[in-house]
Amino acid sequence: MNKLFIVLVLTLLGSTSFAADCISKSEMQTIASHFSQFRQLANKDYCYDGSQTANLLQAIMFMRKTAFEPNMQKSQDELFSGRFSSSWYDYFIGRIEDIDVQANCPKGVGAYVYGFGNTMYVCPMMLTESFSALDRASVFMHEARHIDGYPHTTCSRGARKGLSGACDTRISDGGSYAVSVETYAQLAKYATDIHPALKAYAMSSAVTYADEAFEVPVKIDREQKLLLMADSTQLYSMDLSGNNQLTALGNAPFLGKIVPRAQHMILIPTDRTQNARYMFANNEGEIVQTAGDAIVEYNTQSPTQRAELADLHLGAQWTAKVYTSKITFACDPRSPSAKDVKIPQGEAVSILYSNGYSRAARSNYLLASNGQVYEFGCNERGLSPFINPVNTPMASGLVRAYKVNGQVIGLTEGGSLVAVNGTQTTPLNTGLEGQIYEIAPRESFSFMDAQ
Repeated sequence: MNKLFIVLVLTLLGSTSFAADCISKSEMQTIASHFSQFRQLANKDYCYDGSQTANLLQAIMFMRKTAFEPNMQKSQDELFSGRFSSSWYDYFIGRIEDIDVQANCPKGVGAYVYGFGNTMYVCPMMLTESFSALDRASVFMHEARHIDGYPHTTCSRGARKGLSGACDTRISDGGSYAVSVETYAQLAKYATDIHPALKAYAMSSAVTYADEAFEVPVKIDREQKLLLMADSTQLYSMDLSGNNQLTALGNAPFLGKIVPRAQHMILIPTDRTQNARYMFANNEGEIVQTAGDAIVEYNTQSPTQRAELADLHLGAQWTAKVYTSKITFACDPRSPSAKDVKIPQGEAVSILYSNGYSRAARSNYLLASNGQVYEFGCNERGLSPFINPVNTPMASGLVRAYKVNGQVIGLTEGGSLVAVNGTQTTPLNTGLEGQIYEIAPRESFSFMDAQ
């Protein structure tokens, strides 16, 4: 029996601007004509109540009612071809005849179909408040594409290497992950009535799937930059291709540590009374959501407990919660188990991404309060965690470092930027010397910039 399923890597909770509190009786009757399980609800208006049924219906309404610009131009790269841009709902009901909500599913599975029949099986995690109608609609379209005869393959490279059924061969084949990329890209660029933060989230999701879910790399016209957070909370984009020009963006809601999560950014506020959340760089606003299990756990803690978290690494197949004196590793993507490993000496300060932030990397570097740098990560074969001291000298006086566009850029204790070459540092003139609080990688995409 060939089970085809999507393994969900990212989570989102939000609301669309068109969403009403209730579905009209006439709409319910139309939905019930396609899915008989809703017939008993079709004799009156249906009002959302947070139940699994409500969340399922909200996704169906998203497919039915989300509006797009009339002229949706193809991208010059492979992010958007427009091949799935017509009525999402018509596409869906042309392939799925029944929706079966399951009592439980394997870890990470949101929905699946079999290689026969026209039933889509939806897992409990997909119908919780950790996902939005936007996410569910994209997943449902993904599953509908399987009905056309597009299975997945085991990933042989990249962030999902070794994961069964987590990749397609190439995006031009038009399989289910191509649908994921295209639906998110279409929402990001051409949706006319969803919140700006949801559009920003959708673009990041499109690129994440494009980067991680294909054996043949997807062509994306992009430019690597560096994001700067000033002490004033003002955000800047730094162009590293020439004279390090800064472009003012929006404001961060709080000062804090920026944690990359693929193309997304999570902000862990310095004020530990504030919750961690997704951050958007251009004043798009906030999405009421949880940014993954680690952030759910963090947000339930007291400020004193939160203060123990020094940093956080979110890879595609492993995570590391860096606390003051230990690191809690989750090395097995198929298991909820975790293991604590004590930091040998000193207290954790910050993760240094001197090889660049990569979801596929099996290790990173940690700066301790005594100046010692450690390599930490998960062994690929045994899925066991490790923390080892780095004996090769590294530049001192840094609190953050990223390799971006071939350059290692460090943030000094004094709030300035330096170019890093081994143990040597060279000051970078930004006009914000002594005022930079945090840095993070950032990319721009020609598809979103095109008029």
